[in-house]
Amino acid sequence: MPQLLLSRGDSMAELYLPGGELSDRIALTGLKVRGFHGVFEHERENGQDFIIDVVLHTSMHRTPYGDDLAQTINYAEVADKVVEIVSGEPLNLIETLAERIADAALQFGALAADVTVHKPQAPIEHSFADVDVTVRRLSKLLQPPKPAAEVVVGIGSNMDDPVTQVEIGAGKLAKVLEYERMSRRRVTAAEVMPGQPSQPNYINAVMVGYTTLSPLALLRELQRIEDEQGRVREERWGPRTLDLDLVSYKVAGKEITSDDPNLTLPHPRAHERSFVLEPWAEVDPWGMLSGKPVRR
Repeated sequence: MPQLLLSRGDSMAELYLPGGELSDRIALTGLKVRGFHGVFEHERENGQDFIIDVVLHTSMHRTPYGDDLAQTINYAEVADKVVEIVSGEPLNLIETLAERIADAALQFGALAADVTVHKPQAPIEHSFADVDVTVRRLSKLLQPPKPAAEVVVGIGSNMDDPVTQVEIGAGKLAKVLEYERMSRRRVTAAEVMPGQPSQPNYINAVMVGYTTLSPLALLRELQRIEDEQGRVREERWGPRTLDLDLVSYKVAGKEITSDDPNLTLPHPRAHERSFVLEPWAEVDPWGMLSGKPVRR
C-alpha cells in the first residue's frame, strides 16, 4: 500500500528555502504502478511494476485565512497524475520517467519535487534488491534569474503615519534592489470588502529595479521588510502599516508568469489598479504588463 507522510523539516528530504527555513513536505511513498518502460522488447510487451516515491516541498504556512483544500496540495490528485504518467507512454529510461513525474508534480504548487522511481524487476542477471533513480526539480519561483530580473514593486500604507512608512519601506527596498527608480507618492482611497468598515486613505508608490534573487527569495525579502514595520496578516483587505507587492518579474524582457499558490505573477489585480499603473508609467513609460502598456 502506498504511504502518505506530512511533516515539517524532515531531515531525510530537507530543503532550505530563501530565508534559511526548512520547507514543509508531503511524501507519497510506495505507489505501485504497472508500466511498459525499458529498452528491451520484452519490457515493452509484458510490462513490469514500478514503485514511485514523491516528496513535495511546500509551505504549509501559506493558508493563513482558513483550512481550505483548494489552497494546498491535493495528494490524491498527485497520485492520479503519477499513475497516468507511469502507465502511459513507454519510455526507454527511468531517468526520463522520473523527470516527467517531477515536472508534473511541480504543477500542483510544490516549491520542489523529489521523485524516486524504483525498478525492482530490472533486467539484471545478478541477484539484487532494487534499482532506483532519484531526481529533484525546483519550481521556477526558486530559480535565480540570469541575467538580473527587472521587477516592479508596489508600496502602500494607511496606518501609523503612512507617508513615513512608505519612505522607510522604500529605503529598505532600495537596499534589496539595484538601479531602482521610485515614483512620486499618491493618495488612494482604501478598497474594502462588503461589510468591512471604512479605512483611512492609502499612500502609494511604485519602485522599479533589478534583482538577482529568485521570485520567491525576493518575496521573502519583501515580507521581511513588512514584518519589520509591524505588518500583521490577520484580515484580507485590512488596514496595513506597510504593503509591498511584487507586481511584475521579468528576465531578459520576458515576463515570468506563475499561478503557484505561493506567488502569483504578475500580480493578479495590478491591471485593475490605477495606483499601480499610473506610478509605474511615471518611472517606466514603456512598461508592459501581461502584454499591454501600463501607460493608458
